[in-house]
Amino acid sequence: MIKNIKEIKIHFIKYLLVGGINLITSMLLFFLLFNVLKINYLVVFTITWLYGIFLTYIINFIWVFKPEDKLKFKKRFNKYFIVYLSSYIINLLLLKGIVEGYDFNPLYVQFFILPLVVIINFSGIKYWALK
Repeated sequence: MIKNIKEIKIHFIKYLLVGGINLITSMLLFFLLFNVLKINYLVVFTITWLYGIFLTYIINFIWVFKPEDKLKFKKRFNKYFIVYLSSYIINLLLLKGIVEGYDFNPLYVQFFILPLVVIINFSGIKYWALK
């Protein structure tokens, strides 16, 4: 039991580090596409979401959860994708609802939605997709 709790903590810390890398690079990409190139925020969100899936899948598989020694991309990616698709839909609905309902800046709204997304993704990946 204690070993399991310790393992969960280690996985979560590593997951947060990977998420931090993803957050920084995704928010920079979001800023560039939305503010500089003036692309619609929902399109930008989708682009950064796809970028994040591939980046985090590889790092989470190899470094965080290590379900096996060799990366078998197709074997677990479908489940990983389903977890991210679920959080994507929730995120998109919240982002759209808050931005359009309250006229808030999409960049700030996305930042505040992230903790919910982190919890959904970590739980789904740890206990289902890369188990």
